Amino acid sequence: MNDAYPLQNPWGNAGFQPWNYFRYAEILLNYAEAANEAYGPDVLPAGGTLTARQALNQVRARPSVEMPAITGGTSKDEFRKHVRYERRVELAFEEHRFYDVRRWKIAMVTENVPAYGVTITKDANGFVYKRKEAISGRSFEEKHYWLPIPRSEILSSNGQLEQNPSY
Repeated sequence: MNDAYPLQNPWGNAGFQPWNYFRYAEILLNYAEAANEAYGPDVLPAGGTLTARQALNQVRARPSVEMPAITGGTSKDEFRKHVRYERRVELAFEEHRFYDVRRWKIAMVTENVPAYGVTITKDANGFVYKRKEAISGRSFEEKHYWLPIPRSEILSSNGQLEQNPSY
């Protein structure tokens, strides 16, 4: 970020607002996912200092969250579910889910369902929360796992590039 150019909001107030694009928790979750896929949850990768389980449990053991550790006895597939759940919760609202479900090739299941919201109303006893369907008819197709390659790039590749499927 260039400090010579302060950020300015629509009301004319300027200031510097740093934004964390990459948190240590994400590094640990990325490591846990990769180590589990390559070696399993409890094998120390060559040159590594943590197993996949140890990395995931570091995220869960931070003082601000103090979640219980994921204990041993889980297979690679079972541990993958733990990593995916932890990413979904830990990185919520940080724009990771869009790419995670595509990388894991589960978007056909997760994205072809209605999106839900909540209506919050106040009554004499406090607040009432009612689940409501916010977006129906969402459609994710197999081709959406990839973006189309620009035609100009395909033409200038001398036959080295092909268009992605269904584009």
